[in-house]
This record gives sequence, C-alpha cells and structure tokens, in this order.
Amino acid sequence: MKSLWPGWRRLLNVSSSASLAAANLALSLLLLWFADASEFGSFAMLQVSAGLAYGVSNALLGAPLLLFLKEKQPDMAQLRGFFSANLLLALLVSAGQLLLTLGLAAAVPVMFWAPLLVFFGTLRWFGRNYALSVNPDFAVRSDLVTSVLMLSGAAWLWSINWLTLEGMMLVCAFAQCGGLLALGRTHSGLLFRALFQREWQAVNLGMQRQGKAALTGALSVEATTNGHSYLISLLAGPAAFAPIAAAALLFRPCFVVQGALASYERPRLVQLLAISDGNAVRLAARQMMAWSALLWAGNALLVAVLLIWPSHGLWEAKDNSMMFYLCVLWGVIVLLRSVRLTPSLFAQANDQFGLLAKACVSSALITLPLLLFLILMLDVNASLYGLIAGELVILLWLYPSYRRLRNLSGNEVQPLC
Repeated sequence: MKSLWPGWRRLLNVSSSASLAAANLALSLLLLWFADASEFGSFAMLQVSAGLAYGVSNALLGAPLLLFLKEKQPDMAQLRGFFSANLLLALLVSAGQLLLTLGLAAAVPVMFWAPLLVFFGTLRWFGRNYALSVNPDFAVRSDLVTSVLMLSGAAWLWSINWLTLEGMMLVCAFAQCGGLLALGRTHSGLLFRALFQREWQAVNLGMQRQGKAALTGALSVEATTNGHSYLISLLAGPAAFAPIAAAALLFRPCFVVQGALASYERPRLVQLLAISDGNAVRLAARQMMAWSALLWAGNALLVAVLLIWPSHGLWEAKDNSMMFYLCVLWGVIVLLRSVRLTPSLFAQANDQFGLLAKACVSSALITLPLLLFLILMLDVNASLYGLIAGELVILLWLYPSYRRLRNLSGNEVQPLC
C-alpha cells in the first residue's frame, strides 16, 4: 500500500514557497516592530490587494491555461495569447493598486513602488503557474530568488535604518522583478513574443468555459476571506486594521505553504482525473488532507509559543489578552480553510468552476452584510466571526461533492456534481 506520507518530493517542491513565506514574514515582523500602526496596517492592506491581483490572474487565465496545456502539442501562438492577456491584466491591477494607495493616503514613493510590485508580481505568478506545468524547477528557482532578494533587502533596510513602508515596497518590487527574470529565457521569450505574435482563440474559449466562473469564485472568495480588510481600512483606517493583520500575519506561513502545495498538486490532479485513476485520486485526497492538517498544527504550535512567551516584543504586554483572542479566532478560520483546501482543489482540477462559484457567491452574500453589521454594531475584531461563517458556508457547499468523488469505488472517476 502506498504511504500516506510519500511527500518528501512534494516537500522539496514547496520548500521554495516556504522560503518565500519566511521572507514575507521577516519583512512584516520588521515593520511591525519598528513602524507605527498606520504604516503596518497599510502594508498589510497592500499585501492583501496584491494577493487579490494574483488570485484574479490565476482564476481568469491560470485555470484555463492549465486545461489548455493538457493538449499533447499546444499551439505556441495560442499559448502566447495567454501571456499577452496576463500582461494586460497586470497593467490593469497595477492601476487598481495605485487607486488603493491614494485611498490609504500613502506617500508618493509608495504610490510608485506598490503598483510596480503588483505589476511584476502578477507576471511572475502567472509565469510560475506555467512553469509548474512544464518545468517545476524554474518555479522553485523563481521562488528562491524572490525570497533571497527580499531577505537581502530587509537586511539592507535594517543596516541603513530605513524600515518604512516605502522601503518595504521598494524591496518587494525589486524582488518580484528578480523572481520574474529567474523563470528563465524560455519564459522571457514567450512574454516578449506575446507582445507581437499571439492568437486569442484559446484565451477567449478558456475564459468562456472556465475563466468567468473561476473569476466569480475568486472575487467572491476575496469578499469572504478579506472583506473585513477593505471594510475596516475604509471605515476605521489602517491603524484599526493593524491588530487583526498582526494576528493574521502569525498564520501566514500556513497560508503560503498550503497555497504552494495546491499549486503543485493541481496539475497532477488534472492528469489523474483525466485518466480516471480512482485509486490514485483517493490517495492524493488523503495526502492533501494530511499535509494540510500537519501544516495547520505546526503553525498553531508556533503561535501558541508566541502567546506563552511574553518577551518577544511583537506587541505590548497590555495587548496580550486582545492578541490571544484574535489568534484563537484566526486559528479557527485557518483550520476551516485547511479543511476546505482539498475539496476546493479537486473541484478546480475536475473543471467544476461553476460549483466553486456558487459556493463562493453564496458565502459572500452572507459574509459581507454580516461583516458590516459586526463592524458597525460591535467592533472591528468581531468581524472575524463573519469570516468563520463564510468559511463554513463554502465548506458545506463543497464537502458533499468532494466526499462522493473520494468514495467512488473501482477506477472510474465521475464529475463532482
């Protein structure tokens, strides 16, 4: 019988993303230590919006690209069409990031570096997803280069005593640019030739079949998972968002590594479902659940140590009770996300973006009014209960269909719904 824990190769592939998580954590902790609450809150909000940009790229173009690459010999002109579309998307989301910096009343240099970070990051994320399907080593190299540049930049900021929001945005923008170049000459050639030689038929077809539903799901997931970030920053300012962002920061390693694990597993699951290998599909499901649980438990243990050890300096002693309360709520949220990771991943791999969209839209319709009510009638910290409700709604939608797939007998794999 194959082991439930064969994943040392899997660990090797996600280790680069773990290093990226560590680099992000290091920059965030430095800003939390040395900057004021408003700067840290703005940094956290800009990180959230950057994640939204990458999620939109993954949903609108990454999901159709993955299914396009299932063809034995994909047409190169059609492939360049995906890269060209992502370039246009990168320009669009960069403009959105600029508007956000205006809303946060950020300094002029931040208004330059933050959109540039999103532009390079969106290009790198899409290229990374492509590399995971054709040559995963380049995706690993890109993550490692990005994380090394971020850590080196953090050390430089420390040495010159420039631990500010502007400095962090500059370092992150250059790191994403370096990670983009690390994807290799083949990727750079595809991106350059996409400016002049591309075909749009596959892009249009993919967006019609998978992209629209996936984008609807991505935006509604964003409303469910990060709606509180936008509402709190809009209604109360970035300083009020800072404590919630600080507690969420402690669980960031779990978020990033689980996301990397999902990116690595998704192409493999598409192949397993395509050949209807039921036994391998069920084994992959058990492995994903096990690794998700292990990552959550490890991160929760780290947070527990920080809560018990009062002299770490991340927050003042008077805030211990509030941070304990916020960390417990975030622990529940991350646990629910860990449980729904596998059902969500299987729905994507099985081309069930309509099911995902229904689940996420239903969740958003419940979560957003609840978030607004909790923020206005109680306090900003109570908004996390709205996130818990939203996660439960998504899980209730996805888990029954995932369970039917997992329990199929024989080697036949059927659609999720």
